[in-house]
Parts: sequence; structure tokens; C-alpha cells
Amino acid sequence: MTSTPDLDARQLAEDVEEIEDLEQIELIPPDSLMAEHTGRWTFLILEGAAFMMQAMHPIIAEVTGQYSAAFHGDPGGRAIRSVDSVLRWTYGGTEARAEGDRVRALHKPITMKSAETGKQISALNPEAYQWVIATGYIINAQAGRLMIGREFTNAEKDELLRDNRRLARLLHVPMRGYPETQQEMADYYERMVDTLAGTPQALQLIADLQSGQTELPPAVPKLLAPLVQGALRPAMRFNYLSVVGLLDPRLREKLGVTWSPEEERQLTRVYTAIRIAYRVLPDRLTYFPLAYHARKHHECLQKMKQRQEKSFAYHLPKSTA
Repeated sequence: MTSTPDLDARQLAEDVEEIEDLEQIELIPPDSLMAEHTGRWTFLILEGAAFMMQAMHPIIAEVTGQYSAAFHGDPGGRAIRSVDSVLRWTYGGTEARAEGDRVRALHKPITMKSAETGKQISALNPEAYQWVIATGYIINAQAGRLMIGREFTNAEKDELLRDNRRLARLLHVPMRGYPETQQEMADYYERMVDTLAGTPQALQLIADLQSGQTELPPAVPKLLAPLVQGALRPAMRFNYLSVVGLLDPRLREKLGVTWSPEEERQLTRVYTAIRIAYRVLPDRLTYFPLAYHARKHHECLQKMKQRQEKSFAYHLPKSTA
């Protein structure tokens, strides 16, 4: 068997780069902004905008259209499993690394021939895989007005980007060319806007949100389906406002949707009520269970450290000998 020197050298370079990235993997600090907001129940709603932006990437659209449960009868289950995965990245501790490895391994064998270009495409296409993680930062950074009632400061955005890059390494995203600063992220986003399109998958998602209809689990009896659909319609409207309200106007145009001042006011009113509820309700009710317990675990450890610092042993007079 013969080998091609160029391919061998390229593979060696990729292996070295992956080893270096593994050595740089850091977990998300439990007291970070990302940890504070990712664990809220509304995270699932806000991340819908990131998922929409991902569905507008031609390669991601084709791959998910072929393989994702989101387009094959289980969109709710797909959303829940995705959030489960993100929660493990963020709050899983040692499990976070294992989850990053699992996600990479899950996507590695997914390859197909593009119906659009005729070329072989992969779920781990570097540009597409980077875009999946980058959309998390893009949406979170601009959702401050909804999450905290004001825009994030530059320092807060720097922290969000720092932790977004930590997640990228955790998930084995190729880091070459991945934005390191807000300006680099802004330039990267402008380049990506031209790549995005109203793909069939994205248009299907937006049509489902507009109609207020959603595929119900098989366990729901057919006779009750109309009642369940009616009960879910306000939630679907809220979901639609959250997704479209966070999209760039240029992306809305590609999806064929508009955004009115009244819709902006509706969205603002809902999230104002949510922020008030978050201040009043106990954390146990406003966070996903894993996020709640991980944050409480960290708080307990910090209090222990503070008590330890009061120990007489830490304040002994220095020896004069």
C-alpha cells in the first residue's frame, strides 16, 4: 500500500492541531454569564433563533433535512435532546468532556452527496460546524435586551465570547479562523450572512411557527389533538416572536418575514414579565434541574472556602526566626 505525502502531512497537521485543542479545553465557570443564562427555561425559546440561522446554512440544511429528527416527525424530541446536550456541556463537569466527544462521534459518520452541488458533504464540514457554535454566541450576545432588560456591555460580550470558544474546543470544532474578538466575530458574521439562504428546511421551520401548528407525539389521542393544538398556539406565537425578533433584518428578508413595531412591543412585554417572574420565583422553578443543582453545588463550595479563610490557621503571625 502506498501513501500520498501531501495527505499524510495534512493528516499529521490535523492530528497535532486536535491534540493542541484538547490540551486547551476548559469548562464553563459555574458563576459565568453563560452559566447564569443558559440554564433558564427560556433558553430553549431563545435558542430557536440560533437553530433557524443554522437551518439557513446550505450544508447544515441538507444534512439535517436528511438525518435530523427535527424534519422527520420528532421536532419536539429533537429540541429537548439538543438542550439536554447543551446543558451537559455547560453544567456537566467531567461529563461535559464526554458529551463533547459523543457529539463529535455522533456526527462523524454522517456524510451524503449534496443534491444542490453534487459534492460530498459532511456534518463535520468545518465551516458548517463552526457556524453551529458561533450562532450560540451571536444570539446570546444580542438577546441582552430580552434576558436582562438591557444590552450586554462590551466586557460582558467578551466573557460570552470567551466561553463560546471554550464550548467550541469542547466540541472539537476546528479553531483555525474561529473569531477571537468581537470585531473578528462581527466580520465573520458579515461574511456568513451572504452564505445563508432561505433553504427549504428554514422555510419549513418558519412556516410551522407562523401556522401555530406543531407535530404532536403519538401518545396524544387523535380526538384530543385539536384541543392540544389550540392550547399550544399561544406558546407557538411566543416562539415565533422570539425567533424572528432576534433575527437580522437581512435574514428575515431571506425567509420572507417582516417585523413590525407592534411585534417588538409584544415581545418586549412578554420578556419583561418573564424577568419579573425570574426575580420573584425561586431558582428551583426557573432553572433546568441540572443547571440549578450545578449552580447550587458551586455556591456551597464557595461558601465553604469563605469559611475556611476565617480559620485562625490562615492568620497566624509570621515567624521571626
